[in-house]
Amino acid sequence: MTKKEWLIAAIFTFITICAWVIFDILHARSQVEIPTKLQEVIEPISPDFNTQEVESQP
Repeated sequence: MTKKEWLIAAIFTFITICAWVIFDILHARSQVEIPTKLQEVIEPISPDFNTQEVESQP
């Protein structure tokens, strides 16, 4: 390859990497809002286990 061909390949590679980084940043910045009803459903369950309630059952 000649110097001109290397330069063209380097420029295309640089443009591709820049576009990739820009689109990745834009994708990361986009936020998906979770509805409040769904937010309540996906909250973690309390790890505390009520043994008194289990023992009071017949």
